[in-house]
Amino acid sequence: MNTAWHILGAGSIGNLWACHLVSAGFPVTLVLRTQAKLDLFNQQKGIRLKDKLYTTEAELAESKGTISQLLVTTKAQSTQKAFNSIRHRIADKARVIVLQNGMGSQQWIKEQLPDADVVWASTTDGAWLPEPFDLVHAGEGYTRLGNPDKDSYWLEELGRGFLKIEMDDEIERTLWCKLAINCAINPLTACFQCQNGELIKKPDYLSEMAQICREVEAVATAAGIKLFKGPLIEHACDVAELTSENYSSMMQDVRHGRPTEIEAITGYLCKLAKQYAVPTPTNARYLAQIKKMHEFI
Repeated sequence: MNTAWHILGAGSIGNLWACHLVSAGFPVTLVLRTQAKLDLFNQQKGIRLKDKLYTTEAELAESKGTISQLLVTTKAQSTQKAFNSIRHRIADKARVIVLQNGMGSQQWIKEQLPDADVVWASTTDGAWLPEPFDLVHAGEGYTRLGNPDKDSYWLEELGRGFLKIEMDDEIERTLWCKLAINCAINPLTACFQCQNGELIKKPDYLSEMAQICREVEAVATAAGIKLFKGPLIEHACDVAELTSENYSSMMQDVRHGRPTEIEAITGYLCKLAKQYAVPTPTNARYLAQIKKMHEFI
């Protein structure tokens, strides 16, 4: 029998991967934050997707039992608290996948589990939850998985489900490219409370995005990371155009008074910039603006 996967972070992507892992033949257990959430789950004993019920288990963090395979899909700002709630249950040589926006959590979890096989992941799949455990797979993309330190051959097992999986020998670069686009788009949409497409329609917004991109490229160069073949601003504009009607997750978090992932995106960039003595005044300004918004949340 396949070894069970525990999923920490029962949001849309966590639910989507729970269904994927069930379809691949793995037992799955969601680790939930509250008894109220567990009670809701127990009403249907699984996740509904496209009129099909994917049967999983669910439990609270304080439940007993060793976790030998763990998928982390929490919001970046919640990672450390959520991880620490189950740290004592994780096997020393566990298999762990970190699938989140931004950077920083991947390295932190690796430090906490030096003997574990920690894999990093990036996805372009879109999903949302109109109701708890009632999932909509809104946009079919692909997920790239890779271990920056060694080959993790067990990843091939994950290709049996319905999601599109790709092995990535340059997962750090992949995460950097996603970070760069997020730095260019998300903070601006959050501060200006606009759709992605507005950033390329208004000259003032576009000018700010171009300056952010120049700073991101300077930090990436200092860190030895080669981003895209062309200028970052061109790729950021392409993404903004392709997703012109979308509202970024950071914009929506600010609008609804929720904490954002700014520290794992622009915050990570600015910390690295300081380490390499690269000036990033525009990124620092938007980081400060959004952090100030948090004071009122």
